[in-house]
Amino acid sequence: MISTEAQIVRCNGADAWVMIRPHTPCGNCDPQTGCRSVAISRMFGQAQQHYRVNNPLGAKEGEYVKVAVAERTLLQSALWAYGLPLLVMLLGAVLGRLIDPVSPLGEVLGAALGFGAAFAWLRIARDPLAGQGPTIVSRHGSAPPPRQCGSAD
Repeated sequence: MISTEAQIVRCNGADAWVMIRPHTPCGNCDPQTGCRSVAISRMFGQAQQHYRVNNPLGAKEGEYVKVAVAERTLLQSALWAYGLPLLVMLLGAVLGRLIDPVSPLGEVLGAALGFGAAFAWLRIARDPLAGQGPTIVSRHGSAPPPRQCGSAD
């Protein structure tokens, strides 16, 4: 289980929108360069991002919570997002080759159509892993919990 701290910014029925509480470097993990996860997150900007999570505990807006997701769900999401388009694109290229074995244009068009079909299917299906996504697993109230460097959280 992978977890992080977050604050609820909006609730909507059984879902909540959370803002991930950013980590601050303390220097205890790596005294020379600090926390590497912070360095990586800074590479992608400091924009505040909100994420939809399952809210089975009924946490309210403004509360600090712990959000967790199973490692298996992360792997499945990556396979859906990257593996399916790649597989369908390759199948499209093979079909294009079978239809037009002389010109490489058939392979290119088949690959493009396969990729487009996979993208459209993922957009229509929306959430093939519904109900298995990030979930609020504990509530901390209106005050943020103290940070513990080196903990599994």
